[in-house]
Amino acid sequence: MDVLFNVVGILTATLVVTVAHFPLETTRSLLSFGSAPVVRYIHRQKALTVASEHARMRALLGQFIDEGRLMLARLRDPARDAESSRLHVHGWTTQVEEFLRNDLGSSYVDRLYSTSFVDDGEIEGIPLERLQDWRNLCGRVCYLELLRAEI
Repeated sequence: MDVLFNVVGILTATLVVTVAHFPLETTRSLLSFGSAPVVRYIHRQKALTVASEHARMRALLGQFIDEGRLMLARLRDPARDAESSRLHVHGWTTQVEEFLRNDLGSSYVDRLYSTSFVDDGEIEGIPLERLQDWRNLCGRVCYLELLRAEI
């Protein structure tokens, strides 16, 4: 038992001398030894939270893209009522704006309304009174597809 007390005394004296001569380095070493697992855990939890938020945003963007494609087909169909199609497009656009503003920021809403680069070959067969609505909606759907690929 006396040997154990002597060993503990020697280790304590060595630690005291080390801290007295190298206070900053010793303190930093002791703190980093204890905090490294905690820091790794915090970083891992933050990464998981960010990944789940990105997955949620991608899923919502995918849902908006699918709805937008359905409305593009609706605008292309001359048998559908043009006014009700415009109302559906307006409602969809309002939902997309709200999502972008709340989750990503108002600058993304501004980009939603930027001009698109739709080739005229893609819009053959659309009634002339719906052509501008179709172009606008197509540009917004294309923007959402690009945004989903970035996230």
